[in-house]
Amino acid sequence: MSATSKSLYLSMLCGGLMVATAGAQTMIENFEQYASDADIQAVWHPDVNATITLSSYVADHSWGSNSMRVAVSMPALAWQTTVITGPALPAPMSLAPTQYITLRIVGDPRFTNASYQQFFIYAWDGKGNFGRWGAAVPTTTLSSWQIFNFPVSSVTAPSDSPGLPDLTNIVEFKFYIYGQGDPAGAAFSATIYLDEFQVRDTPLTEFPPQSSIRAKLDDFEGYANSTAFLGFYRYLNGAPTTVTTASLSTPAPQGAKALKLSIDFGAGQWPWGSVVSGTVAPFALPTNTVVSFWFKGDPALAPVADDGTVLRLSFYDQGGNAIHFSTSAPVTSSVWTKVEAPFNQFWSSSVVDTGNLVQWQLLVEGWRGTPDSTPLSGNFYIDDIRGAFPPSLGVVHQGTDLQLLMNNLMPGTWYTLELTTNFLHPVMYSFPANSSSEAWPVLPEQTTGFWRLYYTP
Repeated sequence: MSATSKSLYLSMLCGGLMVATAGAQTMIENFEQYASDADIQAVWHPDVNATITLSSYVADHSWGSNSMRVAVSMPALAWQTTVITGPALPAPMSLAPTQYITLRIVGDPRFTNASYQQFFIYAWDGKGNFGRWGAAVPTTTLSSWQIFNFPVSSVTAPSDSPGLPDLTNIVEFKFYIYGQGDPAGAAFSATIYLDEFQVRDTPLTEFPPQSSIRAKLDDFEGYANSTAFLGFYRYLNGAPTTVTTASLSTPAPQGAKALKLSIDFGAGQWPWGSVVSGTVAPFALPTNTVVSFWFKGDPALAPVADDGTVLRLSFYDQGGNAIHFSTSAPVTSSVWTKVEAPFNQFWSSSVVDTGNLVQWQLLVEGWRGTPDSTPLSGNFYIDDIRGAFPPSLGVVHQGTDLQLLMNNLMPGTWYTLELTTNFLHPVMYSFPANSSSEAWPVLPEQTTGFWRLYYTP
């Protein structure tokens, strides 16, 4: 194809961010009908170690001016839980599997003291069956409202429920706040806020503008030793019987250092160990991203490997919502393997702000097994976690002239801009990107041209 005057035709590979908009919704509770603490306390009932009050602290985009403040005290007791019981619904409610249970919430950093911190929404049907949706209580220090969007279809039945609820006959909801697991952690007190509890046809999303991309997640070269590594990462295991120990290892497939995770998997089913990064400045994961990393497993797991033997990489947004990539092939291999994870192979059970991610998790699960599966240990190695982001190229007007606009650039990376008018004698320009977006002038006398922008990872 060719172009004349000040028009150019070029091929473009672009990444975008899907944004969901609000559809039909049914508000279950927005706390606007209460005028005082006594009014809300007459309808919503917490159990011991909790106090609820009316608050004027609401989200910027909230419909109203009230929220519910929940002050909890979590003693050092196994499975300490606060239950907040709501009123019986005026009429049974029908929930479609394609809908979402949505809630605004403000968490509290003091929930980091909890050995198990989860917020659940429980739903009862008219026959006494109940199920729940849940996520970790937010523990960020952002002091801002966050949003839980739970697909109705993701409902699960707790072990003490007679069975899954009849979603066409829901008669009551309750909030469960878990502050301790088993064993319990230190006692603590915390405060959360709740608002706009509703059922929606689409998720409620109010994401901030997309942040810049982050080419290198971690290559482990910057840590002097394992102590320095654990100054940024923390351990997170599936059960107290599983123990993870992190250290730095040499040689490495890239650079001089790799991460070594020695995991003593506990007995029973689904044991896993992991490390979670500290919080970083928000970064974007565009939809054309390919995340890559090196991994070496341990053949010691081969005799017990099953569909629960997996390696998982997760990214978390500021609300604690996560997208996950999982694979099983390299977990039992002693050979370094380069794993590539295209964006479309990540999955999630919640709505995630992939334009503003702040943490990642590296997890190895030993097996699905059976209740009598015995303990086993393994050593796993990870190196050079990074994202590859194909740049985008477009033509824009700058006054009366034209410019090539290059986006999704990785600062510090060398790019090649290739021009040809006849595909026989291309002219190449190489340059280092100084920012995520740069412009290149199109000469006024240039009437025909084909442009290509690329880099070599």
